[in-house]
Amino acid sequence: MKRILTGIVMGVVLIVACVLTAVFVAKNGAVSAGIRAATSGMGDASVSELGDVKPYPPIEFAEKHAYDLGGQAYLWFYGRWRMILEERDFVLKNGAAINSLLKYRDPPTADDEIYVTPNLDVLNIVSFFDLAEQPQILTIPPIEDGRYYTFMFVDAWHNIIANVSRQHYPQGGQQVALVGPGWQGALPEGAIRLDSPTNTVALLGRIRVSPEIPEDVAKAQALLDAVEVAPLSTMMDVPVPAGTVPGQSYELIDPNARQTLAIFDNYREILRRNPPYGKDAYAADIFEEIIPGAGLEPNPVFMAGLKETARDSQRMIRTIPLASRLRGWSMTPPEVSTPDWSWLLRAALTEYGILVNVKEESVYITTTLDSDRKNMTGGESYELRLASPPPVKEFWSITLYDMATAQLIANDWDKFRIGDNTPGLKYEADGSLRLFISPEPPEDADDVPNWIPSTPNKDIQLNIVMRIYGPTDEILSKEWFPENWQKQ
Repeated sequence: MKRILTGIVMGVVLIVACVLTAVFVAKNGAVSAGIRAATSGMGDASVSELGDVKPYPPIEFAEKHAYDLGGQAYLWFYGRWRMILEERDFVLKNGAAINSLLKYRDPPTADDEIYVTPNLDVLNIVSFFDLAEQPQILTIPPIEDGRYYTFMFVDAWHNIIANVSRQHYPQGGQQVALVGPGWQGALPEGAIRLDSPTNTVALLGRIRVSPEIPEDVAKAQALLDAVEVAPLSTMMDVPVPAGTVPGQSYELIDPNARQTLAIFDNYREILRRNPPYGKDAYAADIFEEIIPGAGLEPNPVFMAGLKETARDSQRMIRTIPLASRLRGWSMTPPEVSTPDWSWLLRAALTEYGILVNVKEESVYITTTLDSDRKNMTGGESYELRLASPPPVKEFWSITLYDMATAQLIANDWDKFRIGDNTPGLKYEADGSLRLFISPEPPEDADDVPNWIPSTPNKDIQLNIVMRIYGPTDEILSKEWFPENWQKQ
């Protein structure tokens, strides 16, 4: 009888265990699929060794599960949140309207704090479009004399849709129709149709300028002024549907939420306005159980793990090396503009290099170190010898910044950069270049065009950015790469 009762009890336990396992697997298909994939090919010996692993207590398991899965969810969603923060600044900080153009008409100076590491090589146009009601038509004027330009379009999840640039349309003079998901209808004849997978689209336009030449600045400004945008309904008889779900989301976030679970505030509404697609849609399904506000009731056991992972994930974003290093310089990897394979890379990219362009258009090479691997500072003099200038399809420049502020360093000469369009740039007889950074000009007056003024303040750490437009394979493969700055 005792054996019979024992057998009945064991049978009931086995049935209950099977039922619970089935329920867990049914509710966690993605998890079970991941386990199957991870353990495929294991022999019996590997399975038997699992008996030596001590299981987590249920509460501890729940917190660890929340920490691990929550960290992935944070990094995945942060890229979207950061794009919304940029949209918020566009409207509330800069006073621009959605579907309008914000134009930076003047080359930046040390008095300006427009954005980090301001670019003196181009005049910029920025916009955020909402395509929920109808397409927006961007008009680009004819751009002659071989002047470089590019208009880059990025969707709500920071995927680059297209570049309309000199590389594809050398003379400019184009109309670009930005079309939201699912829209059908006629467009202006000859317009370039760009279909966006999201209703929100960001624009960063660049028109080359020689900031030291007033006549060239005026020409670039005239081109900038001629860029226009208008809704399709101002050009054609297009019905505008009522009650559409807007794409704009800037009012839905707290700008101070970076290291907290508050980045998930209004999560459902944010995804409703610009639904994820592709890999991001799959991720949203996986993270449903863990994200506060995703639809499930908040699980108090998860909260401790989630709060900790929000802080640690932000530390990961601030720590990840975004560039490969060589000879003290760092070059952003070509993959940085297509980060859909890495949520961490996308999160860091939107934090420190948002709206970066594709490798065919530009790459950046940066350094803060001299040839002795010591920090370059104000109050010191440095020289860089380039055996040949950067081999580019378009142009190159070198700009000096304050490492701490990521802004230009004020100087009495109002000079902050050197480029292939710098007036009087001096090449050596063998075609090489000698470039200088120091608080005071070089003794040889012929070297002054090749000089960037720094500061006598030794407490300021220098950051040097080399911008390469139209990089060749020699640069992308690092066959050509700059030497170190030599302290004099």
